[in-house]
Amino acid sequence: MYFAAEHLMSKLQISEAQLRDLEARGIVLGITKGGRTFYSSRDLYRLKGILFFMRTRGFSVEQAREYVDEPGVLVSAVQNRSAVDGM
Repeated sequence: MYFAAEHLMSKLQISEAQLRDLEARGIVLGITKGGRTFYSSRDLYRLKGILFFMRTRGFSVEQAREYVDEPGVLVSAVQNRSAVDGM
């Protein structure tokens, strides 16, 4: 399923400038048809996760993307750091 950019921005409560910034960073890539840009449901849910971690945990875009795309990598790094700090 695909959503128009306007729907994605409304659903995620982001501005057009924020969406364009995310595209420029390679976080999300839309498909243009007939002069309109569309995003997949995967894009919607992935961005929802990234924005969640940015808003609630103070993650940078890159940290949030890494956590959403490869959650085990970040969790392992945090656990390893905690183990070292505890020594």
